[in-house]
Amino acid sequence: MSASIKLYLPRQVMDSLNCPAGTSPISLGPLEQNSPSSLSRTELVSLFESATEEYLGFVNAPLSSRADLEQLLSHDWDQLREGVGLLPFSDSEYLVKTFQTLPPQAAALSMNPLLQAVILIRKTDFLSLNDLPDSPEQIWQALILLAKQKVSFQLIETENPLTLENNLLSTLPALAPPAPGPDRKWLLDLLRNYHPREDLSSIDSAADATALKAGLLCLHDYLDESHEYSQSVQSQGRHRAGDYWHHIMHRREPDYSNAKYWSRVVGYHPLHDELPAAVAPLFERFAGLSHVAAWQTKLVQNKRWLLNAFVDCCQECEANEDPELNAFAKQVQWVEMLLLLQKTSLDAVSI
Repeated sequence: MSASIKLYLPRQVMDSLNCPAGTSPISLGPLEQNSPSSLSRTELVSLFESATEEYLGFVNAPLSSRADLEQLLSHDWDQLREGVGLLPFSDSEYLVKTFQTLPPQAAALSMNPLLQAVILIRKTDFLSLNDLPDSPEQIWQALILLAKQKVSFQLIETENPLTLENNLLSTLPALAPPAPGPDRKWLLDLLRNYHPREDLSSIDSAADATALKAGLLCLHDYLDESHEYSQSVQSQGRHRAGDYWHHIMHRREPDYSNAKYWSRVVGYHPLHDELPAAVAPLFERFAGLSHVAAWQTKLVQNKRWLLNAFVDCCQECEANEDPELNAFAKQVQWVEMLLLLQKTSLDAVSI
């Protein structure tokens, strides 16, 4: 028997698509906010407390046509069995890989899934979060806390992924970020309280487990905190992941000469062989811009990624403030950091 589900969409979207308030077999609910990301703690808790359905779902992508809605509602929801379900959009391969590879808490901490997937949360699991703290990103925070409570996450498979535009690009980490503001203190607290030993199935390399925490902190722009952990495992780990995160931290600081020093300390890392293929779609996307495309021969030589050439690319972004090159480099950095998180996690548990 399939679970009962209520999907929430902004009222303006429902009105524009002439959506009925109830659509069988899934009911639709209107949000007065422009996005579920804007829900306050009180509003979110109220939705769950008043729900008669087993699951509540949230969509944070633009639905521009009735076909988008029908595509969403036509999915086979019978496979939904876990406390949290994620239905990825068609261009969210790194969300899928992240949740397939990283342990649950690390995956939830690494990114806000609401930007790349439909989120479904079982009512009973959500209501088990006693005294949910306030935050500007209430649903994401709830997902992290549910992972911490060992609530299972499920990637919902489908032959026809939702062809919805994700909201990730505008939120990618900067190449040289400012210190995060107080609105992200909730996330810093969760990152500081993250203990890989409670998350990983087993730990065969303690240095790589520490590097995993360094990576999560670096990913969210907490460079000083990341530095503390990466420095504590200098020259340790299966592939010196801590030194790689140390390199990225200094590149983003930005301290380019120091970043190049730490790339030499890293030596060889398997990502050197994997990044050229992973970044190839970005080179194709920017192929029409000669000043961006010219970096391909600098960044990839003999089918291997050159860390210090990417340091030079980031330095040029800072010097010239070119929007196209900056957009390219930010996407490369995002791919690099997500893949390194995955490698770091696997190195922590594999023999």
